[in-house]
Amino acid sequence: MTLRILLLCLLISPIFSLADDKSTYTNAFHTGANEYQVWSGYSPDSLTWIGKSESRRLFMAGAGWRRVLLATNRFAWKFTLDIVPVALVSQPTLNGTETVQNPSTIAAQCQAAGLSCGPTGRRTTYGVGFAPIGFEFNFRRRQRVQPVLGINAGLLHFTRDVPIANSSATNFTFSFGAGLQIFTSPSKSVTVGYRFHHISNANSGNPFNPGIDSNFIYVGYSFHK
Repeated sequence: MTLRILLLCLLISPIFSLADDKSTYTNAFHTGANEYQVWSGYSPDSLTWIGKSESRRLFMAGAGWRRVLLATNRFAWKFTLDIVPVALVSQPTLNGTETVQNPSTIAAQCQAAGLSCGPTGRRTTYGVGFAPIGFEFNFRRRQRVQPVLGINAGLLHFTRDVPIANSSATNFTFSFGAGLQIFTSPSKSVTVGYRFHHISNANSGNPFNPGIDSNFIYVGYSFHK
């Protein structure tokens, strides 16, 4: 009887080993691991929460480096650094030149006065920047699909004042959000996520700090080493 049990254990042990191998899809996020990511994203409109500028559209494309500071069986904690070579902000204008902060307010005032006026066009402003400080947390770190939480902060410099004249061409940024990181192989992954993204001059402009808040949807592709 004992011999039969021993033989049965020897036969089924490879099955459990295979099951464990299937559940352990990747070890890309071990402590000290590096991740290199390219990404881009878009926000079709702006909200007024911290920032008060309406009807802004934001596109950004960039690249980043992630370093795993700590990894446990359940999660990985990463330091992040991103560069942003392309940042485009589309804004409503009057006569294609003067940027309008709140087009809905102007439209309401015109309607109340019985006039037909308001924003008549849009203008896109180019910028570059970086986010040198950030952190991400990956949960279920060995699995093929991993939830991600992240936060970062940085700077964007534009070719003209953003979001309105006499605010500032250089703005501070911060963002936070969540997404899913999906491994297509043990060393490559795709990330899809959402970030609340804020652009602000931190009261360094004149006369005030309008700011832009964006619902930023992004996609990233990563190589892991």
